[in-house]
Amino acid sequence: MTASSGPERGATTLLAVLLLAAYPTLAGETSVGVSSGQYGLRAGLPHEVGFQVDLRAPWKWGPVRPVLGVLAGSSGGGYLFTGLVLDLPLPWGIQVSPGFAPGVVLSQGNRDLGSPIEFRSSIELSRQIASPVRLFVSFSHLSNGGLTHHNPGVETLMFGFEVEPPG
Repeated sequence: MTASSGPERGATTLLAVLLLAAYPTLAGETSVGVSSGQYGLRAGLPHEVGFQVDLRAPWKWGPVRPVLGVLAGSSGGGYLFTGLVLDLPLPWGIQVSPGFAPGVVLSQGNRDLGSPIEFRSSIELSRQIASPVRLFVSFSHLSNGGLTHHNPGVETLMFGFEVEPPG
């Protein structure tokens, strides 16, 4: 077994730094979401493992809340985003959360998204399994929204958990 190098090591390092940076917020009011899954879903385009960490602010405007996060691919790509999520409760303790978050490409990895500015639209389905933990599945699409002629976009399918502040 060989140690990872190049882009994979960069993505792993980025994820480790973000997890360490997020650790103090676990004691505060900010919730933290951690997920992993498929980065790139379309046939004929690169597929890789994706990792995502997001901080979900303690304040809300009704069902709307801000979010700040980073998405990293196993080939070394990285994307930093901030935006808004709409939390909508459904029956049986389920919650659906569509969101929109513009952001910047930190590193390309093995894909060129066409622009340093990208837009992330997402939808998440979650359920609290035990306080303070929610499990979720999320789907997102990353695209430059036509800012440049080259606009391949990329989709993700992630599974994860959110640790919510006690309340």
